[in-house]
Amino acid sequence: MNASSNPKPRVSIVIPNYNRAGLVGETIENLLRQTLPPAEIIVVDDGSVDDSVKVIRSFGARVRLLEQSNQGPGAARNAGLAVATGDYIQFQDSDDLLSLNKLEAQAKLLDETGADIAFGPWAHVFIRNHQVKFESCVLQQSLPPKRIGLAAWLLRGWSTVFQSLLFRRTFLDRTGGYRTDVHYGEDMEFFFRLLAHPPRVTIAANTLTLYRVDAPNKLSHDAGLKKNRREMDWARCLSCMIEEIHASGLKTDEMTRCIFLSGIRKHLRYLKNGPEASTGLIQFLAKETRKSPEVGLVATELWLRVQERVRLFGSGYRWMPGYQAAPATLQQVQLIKDLGFDWITPQS
Repeated sequence: MNASSNPKPRVSIVIPNYNRAGLVGETIENLLRQTLPPAEIIVVDDGSVDDSVKVIRSFGARVRLLEQSNQGPGAARNAGLAVATGDYIQFQDSDDLLSLNKLEAQAKLLDETGADIAFGPWAHVFIRNHQVKFESCVLQQSLPPKRIGLAAWLLRGWSTVFQSLLFRRTFLDRTGGYRTDVHYGEDMEFFFRLLAHPPRVTIAANTLTLYRVDAPNKLSHDAGLKKNRREMDWARCLSCMIEEIHASGLKTDEMTRCIFLSGIRKHLRYLKNGPEASTGLIQFLAKETRKSPEVGLVATELWLRVQERVRLFGSGYRWMPGYQAAPATLQQVQLIKDLGFDWITPQS
């Protein structure tokens, strides 16, 4: 059988959009330029009141548009996933960009390895006048150290942006979709649920995802979320993670447990001062923290602060080891130039 008879992997892209008329077109163009063309691009407009729908429709049959009332990012992604037909799923935000080889490199790895998730490097960036400037460095230059599992790394404070990942569709089907009652932290809850049922993972280190930190109207904040609402949503996210730990029987080491519980204890201090805080939710989280001595949680919080200061002093980066942070490589700079941007060093 010759190589040309092997079918190319089908990648479905799901983009939630809310009031991003000025950026969503650039994101779609970026996806249409991929060296492995996506099988379909599905944009779910979450009740935009700007010209987003007009921009999306301008791409004609190349983009499938779904429209819904404003329900939040989780509901939008679920709606797109429900109609997606590809073997692999790329969740993409309406303002971020991928290196042109991203889909091809990650789909190839999923094909070759049988993995469920392909990771890739990503960076917080500012994009102005065809110039890209990193906030600091490139994250996830490699997978987190294997001394603990990915679920434990997440409980310790590590995470990633979903745009940098490519998922096997059958794996997502086994774990269910996004929660729709959480608009802030919905990615974290979903990601932890995925990692609690250990996926097979790989990484395409030759790709790069550009995550805009200065884009207006980040979708997770677009539903008019106030500070108190964000704190409540994050508390719900934490409670869901606790429930998943118990339901899945996930075993964690003592250090991971202390770090996770110290984070809950810290959040409870904010939550108790919120006028909209749920007494039941506070009690649930407080009960969980009492499973470890308070002095140990206080010491852990202090130790984490010291560790962050040590990292800042030693490398200039605050990122914990799971992020595998490092300066951009020459190849990654070239990937940015291939997108048509000039790269400005973080020191400029």
